[in-house]
Amino acid sequence: MITLEGLESWQNKRCLLGFSGGGDSVALFYLLLEQGVHFDLAIVHYALRDQADQEVRYALKLGRQHTKSVHVCYAPLRGGNLEARARTRRYAFFARLSLLFGYECVILAHHLNDKLEWFLMQLAKGASLQTLLGFEALESREHYTLARPLLYTPKNTLKDYLHAHNYRYFEDYSNANQRFKRNVFRHALSDVFLNLKGTSQGLKRSFQALALEKTRLYPPIKMVCIARVWVFKENSQNVYYIDRLLKRLGYVLSQPQRLELERQHFNTIFSTQTKVYCVGALGGFVFVGTRSHTKPIALPKIYKDRCRTLKIPFNLRQILYSSKWQEHLEAIKHAKDTLCAPSNLRAS
Repeated sequence: MITLEGLESWQNKRCLLGFSGGGDSVALFYLLLEQGVHFDLAIVHYALRDQADQEVRYALKLGRQHTKSVHVCYAPLRGGNLEARARTRRYAFFARLSLLFGYECVILAHHLNDKLEWFLMQLAKGASLQTLLGFEALESREHYTLARPLLYTPKNTLKDYLHAHNYRYFEDYSNANQRFKRNVFRHALSDVFLNLKGTSQGLKRSFQALALEKTRLYPPIKMVCIARVWVFKENSQNVYYIDRLLKRLGYVLSQPQRLELERQHFNTIFSTQTKVYCVGALGGFVFVGTRSHTKPIALPKIYKDRCRTLKIPFNLRQILYSSKWQEHLEAIKHAKDTLCAPSNLRAS
């Protein structure tokens, strides 16, 4: 029997399944049906494969058969860095749907092979515990919870399930292309390792033990959110908490960006096509926020002077400025006092 990790925390919420038509998401589709989870589907058409049209039609067919809404995003991609750009488009689509339709949980079909593959790739790059473990079974995002119920299920178990029930699914033949480093790790290392008898349960226990140690190394800290800006007190693990906040806001840092963040003393910005993600550190506090790609406005001198007095980083001042700027700055002043006090305000 396949166990859906974290099911009890989201099975009664309004859910959205990130669907592709591949074996992993098809297996998860039917497993969710078996558990009586109420969910709709979201599929992104990147126009990268000939079978993409068929995959969308299959999603629409399943939606009709099982009375599910199917949301389709047509986002053709060309050029380089396709994987990162596709991920950005996909998560922006999920966030938009969550806002429009009130989805509380987005469910993805990442499995144990994916987690091991990530682990090995980060190990080869040179990574710390905070990035080695990669994605988790449950993650908080700005507008929804991200769930990966198959995270400790091997890919072969999912294939056995599909074949036992004769469920139709599509093979992504680009996964066999050895030009992509991810596929080299997959076929030469992670899949080979998990095909060895008895390794999957041991690997699951190892990942869970490491996750527990990670929680002890990076415990929850107090944070506050004021006018779309998160504030926390500086500590020795700034990168980890900034990374988590950016991921929550919809941006995933690369390893070079983490290093650059440290080189810039936690004062920098990251951009996508739709948003600007701002990080600043000043006066013993770290600020993380996001804004749209609007033209910066001229800030009044009285506001800038007040920001300097309160040691609010330059990168965050545009976000905090509005007709309520005095209220926002007063809230930040109070938040700083609270974050320094030994009391529970809000855990990350």
